[in-house]
Amino acid sequence: MTASLSARWRTFADLPPSLRHLIALSFVVAFGSYMVTPFIGVLMVKGVGLDVRLAGVLVAVAILVQFGGSVLGGPVVDRLGLKRTMVLSLALRTVGLVLLGLAVGAPWLAYPAVVLVAAGPALYLPANKAYIVTCVSDDLRPLFLGVSSAALNAGMGLGPLLAALLADADPVALLTGAAMLFALITAAHQAVLRPVAGWPGGAGKNGEAGRPGGARTMRGALRPVLFTAVSFYLYFFFQSFMGLYTAEVSDIRVLGWVMLLNCAMMALLQPPLSGRIARADYRRLLAGSFALMAAGTAVMSLGNVRALLAGTAVFTLGEVFLLLRCDLELVERVPGNPAFAFGVQRLAAGVGGLLAGVVGGFVFAHYQEAGDPGGFWTAVALQCAAVAVAALLFGGSPAAARRGVERKPQPEAAS
Repeated sequence: MTASLSARWRTFADLPPSLRHLIALSFVVAFGSYMVTPFIGVLMVKGVGLDVRLAGVLVAVAILVQFGGSVLGGPVVDRLGLKRTMVLSLALRTVGLVLLGLAVGAPWLAYPAVVLVAAGPALYLPANKAYIVTCVSDDLRPLFLGVSSAALNAGMGLGPLLAALLADADPVALLTGAAMLFALITAAHQAVLRPVAGWPGGAGKNGEAGRPGGARTMRGALRPVLFTAVSFYLYFFFQSFMGLYTAEVSDIRVLGWVMLLNCAMMALLQPPLSGRIARADYRRLLAGSFALMAAGTAVMSLGNVRALLAGTAVFTLGEVFLLLRCDLELVERVPGNPAFAFGVQRLAAGVGGLLAGVVGGFVFAHYQEAGDPGGFWTAVALQCAAVAVAALLFGGSPAAARRGVERKPQPEAAS
């Protein structure tokens, strides 16, 4: 174990300085983002005064922009490069946060504010991941996507814990602080990152042009794209409605601990398990992950703090396996252009998030009016269980199965 940790540290220390800086900045970006993201629904309802159904639709549109807009990441990176795309995206989010703070007094500003806040990550995350993929070898790809995910999830866990104290007391102070933090993050990206020599739009494996392989390539990726969309559809019930649920059955501050647990588990478990996640049978991994999500949401329906924390832990265990494998599958099946692959992945996630926001808003309002908010999570659990069965029947793919045999695991990427 000590030798393995030492080898991984040497691998990290040997990375180019820009990549080390980017991984560290990824933590700060996620920290700042998740001071706001989990509270969007609460801010729209409690701060701006929107109806919960309208807030659900607005959150759904934001998710679609944030994820679906990422399909533009490839063309934007093609024109601007990876570094300038990330700087532009962070500037957009800074402006959006300023407008969102003003929307507490002028509700109409909430609409452009939410779009700008969502447009930032739409461009940032595909460029961020493509930068990492470009700077490491294929054998180290699972490990460093896992390390990047760990940095993001560490920030995602700590951000809500701090923000929960301010969201209930002074939402304007929360949003102003987040805007100032993002202004600093934007400047830091400009200062410490260097343009990558040979960005992902260049030559791919064996020298082929680094462009998506047209309809034929995308046909081979349709099944992973579909399961990615379903994965995020189910995930965004947790992401978008846990804040409203905790405010209904307990205390909004509980959301900070729930998000901390979710993100800490992702940060601690995903990197060491990345090699096994990459080699696992795709069909069984999907089915097992969805089954864990079903069990976790069923426990959440009990409503007390212990049930929320226990259900989150089980739900997150499924998330650990599922979301990294979604990334790896699409990069594998759209070779030579990781920025495009991650854009497609996030477009699928955006479609799933849009459906979760629209469906979840009406379902949550129904159970809230019926005096049974826990019934919302029972409905989500039944959907997770149905998808687990579908994954067991239809998730298999010879290409995905062969991938684990063809790629020889390296010591740094092994669990």
